Amino acid sequence: MENKDPKLEAMTVDHEVSAPKPIPVDEPTLTRVARPLRHVRHIPVKSLVFHSKHGPITFSYENKIKLPISKNKLVVQVNYVGLNPVDMKIRNGYTKPIYGEAGIGREYSGVITHVGDNLTNRWNVGDDVYGIYYHPKLAIGALQSSLLIDPRVDPILMRPKNTLSPEKAAGSLFCLGTALNLLAQLKEKDQLNTESNVLINGGTSSVGMFAIQLLKRYYKVSKKLVVVTSGNGAAVLSEHFPDLKDEIIFINYLSCRGKSSKPLRRMLGTGKVVDYDDFNALKETEDYTQGKFNVVLDFIGGYDILSHSSSLIHAKGAYITTVGDYVGNYKKDVFDSWDNPSANARKMFGSMLWSYDYSHFYFDPNIKIIPKKNDWIHECGKLLNEGVVDCVVDKVYSWKNFKEAFSYMATQRAQGKLIMKVEGF
Repeated sequence: MENKDPKLEAMTVDHEVSAPKPIPVDEPTLTRVARPLRHVRHIPVKSLVFHSKHGPITFSYENKIKLPISKNKLVVQVNYVGLNPVDMKIRNGYTKPIYGEAGIGREYSGVITHVGDNLTNRWNVGDDVYGIYYHPKLAIGALQSSLLIDPRVDPILMRPKNTLSPEKAAGSLFCLGTALNLLAQLKEKDQLNTESNVLINGGTSSVGMFAIQLLKRYYKVSKKLVVVTSGNGAAVLSEHFPDLKDEIIFINYLSCRGKSSKPLRRMLGTGKVVDYDDFNALKETEDYTQGKFNVVLDFIGGYDILSHSSSLIHAKGAYITTVGDYVGNYKKDVFDSWDNPSANARKMFGSMLWSYDYSHFYFDPNIKIIPKKNDWIHECGKLLNEGVVDCVVDKVYSWKNFKEAFSYMATQRAQGKLIMKVEGF
């Protein structure tokens, strides 16, 4: 203050530019804003899908499993998936790519990674399991890295590590369940017993292989099974089931140009088993005294045996098919399509027009559809665990080689199950 200059204090300065206007300030108000998104946890899923039968099969990363899961569900990390003809039939039904992604695969094996609160008393994280994931009309499949399973709907079992490999487990339940339920239906109608004479058309199909084992080891059928197969089918069945090879009469339908009824009728007429080594050269190998057939199981399709049913099937016998009157064609057949008129007539009028019972068997493993008294899933598990039946695996593919796997299945030459190995994600 001592240095203040009164002269400077009295001095004023005139500015040529006026002072700036004050900056307008809006009145502060409170406004509602959106709450920031909460963090949603999920399990990423890699799956093999298609959009139409004309388009390619590709990998998709669109699906996710939200966490936490429902109290009544499980999450299974899939390791192996079994392929079935129904996969190709379902794909053939998607003529246009307007339905979005559709999944592949109906049965699997894997490890539980998440357990709903209501299921902790029965299932645990780390359990090895195998089961069926059958939702053909919902466009979802089992060929993905993780599955959300509802045990109230989807059949699932613990896998016995010492007796059942994960590859065989992935290919067992769907075909074994088909064969077991098919034969149980015949048993309930008193059409199958220990003295039944059984003909199997398609012995090296997966269902046919399980049917052979069940008939001899479970139902204790005493007579020899007559099995129509192709190429080296007899050698394949004899190799996998050495205890049953002397209990089977093999008919090679390729050597008789697909007309298996011809050697069958000759066998019944002459009382001798005929081996068509050459189409023009017949070789009688052993005596045949079993007569006409009480049961015909058809896993190939076609009308050849039906056209000669009067000379092949007993009165009050049974003809049951999983395919129909036409030979199965994986490149064209459509899932859940209508049978042809003659097959529908046989189903509708049955014994009124024919002396035998005809039926087209469809297997739907949905637990809500099958009666509660039919505990087929646990019976299948018991049969596999005890070694009564065995799953024959033809080939195992990495899921990156899916093109090769589906190409091989389309040839209809597989002799056993085709399994795909699912890589971790």
